[in-house]
Amino acid sequence: MVFSYSSRVELASLFEEFRLMCNDAIRVAVQKKPANRFELITAAYAILKQYGLHSHYILSACEVAYSAYRNKNRKSTPYVRRAFLKLDVQSYQLNHLLLRIPTTPRTFIFLSLQGSEHHLAYDDLNLKRGSVTVTPDCAVIVFSKEVELFRPAGSMGIDVNERNVTASATDGWTRRFDELGEAVEIKERYKEIRASISRSTRGDRRVAKNLLSKYGGREKRRTGPLLHKVTSQLVGYAREHQLGIKMEKLKGIRKLYRRGNSQSKSFRGRMNSWVFRETQRQIDYKSRWDGVPTWYVNPQGTSRNCPDCGPRVVPLADRKLYCPKCDKTWDRDDLASKNLMACAVPQDRPSRGSDEGEPRRQEDAGNLPSGWREGSHGGCFQPTSSQNRF
Repeated sequence: MVFSYSSRVELASLFEEFRLMCNDAIRVAVQKKPANRFELITAAYAILKQYGLHSHYILSACEVAYSAYRNKNRKSTPYVRRAFLKLDVQSYQLNHLLLRIPTTPRTFIFLSLQGSEHHLAYDDLNLKRGSVTVTPDCAVIVFSKEVELFRPAGSMGIDVNERNVTASATDGWTRRFDELGEAVEIKERYKEIRASISRSTRGDRRVAKNLLSKYGGREKRRTGPLLHKVTSQLVGYAREHQLGIKMEKLKGIRKLYRRGNSQSKSFRGRMNSWVFRETQRQIDYKSRWDGVPTWYVNPQGTSRNCPDCGPRVVPLADRKLYCPKCDKTWDRDDLASKNLMACAVPQDRPSRGSDEGEPRRQEDAGNLPSGWREGSHGGCFQPTSSQNRF
């Protein structure tokens, strides 16, 4: 959870010292080549202790340094440039909206966090707190809780498109959210602004970087609430009606819009700025926070087959599709969401590095709830409890 706070002068020197600690730990890691962060802590502890800060800063600096060392480019040494600090849950205290962080032993800085009613909802003793990351602009605190995922009484298929999100449920509910169209227009406007900045500041990279960062932040602040509004309504309906959520597994779709695929530059740029993954990510974490089971299914054929009778449909104008067998005309997005709703849940567990959902446990295929069907894999997953982080 992100909190704004009233800036404190004392933090400037603390940010700089923590940054230097991280870079010293990175240099030690490059020299010693530790197998894990605990070996790095042992090797760098004496050096970092000379800064005189609280010992938990040493542990956090080594954690940041080891992460940068493991992900470094072979041709260059990683280097921390941005001002921030990170602390584990044992080293800070949060009392309502008052955050206390240590500097030196038995010396503390108090930050008055600024929160809305939404932020105050996380002042709950049942929530577990994780690490805190403080930047010059905000403080980010990790919260987690144990959630029992309910057994769904039906399912909801969610089709994420460039300009809309369409959802269909087994109870007959279908709705299209067109807020993504406004997000696309905002992105197009800021794309032109960034191009203008790049042309006018070609000789000064420092000014260009500051301006691009400024307008990039504005773009994010304007598109973010639009996505949050849509995803909150979808997850809220699924939670209220006890529905499981099914979405398309779109991993690797960016490969379709690479240079050399006989597509125009403007089309590739537009499709590569498509916010499908951010939309799915928000639905995923919100559903897990509320105990709604979520799966990613194979999208093959969901926009080509009739959901009522099965055969291929004939494309018409204005994103319409016609089924000659049942003599019915479909909207392309409604048809895709209904096909996703009827898809069988995949039996295969996602790869370890995948972020495309985390089905939990395989159950007996004979005990499927209403609205679900057995697929070619011969079974489905029934989620149990999981720890959700926010």
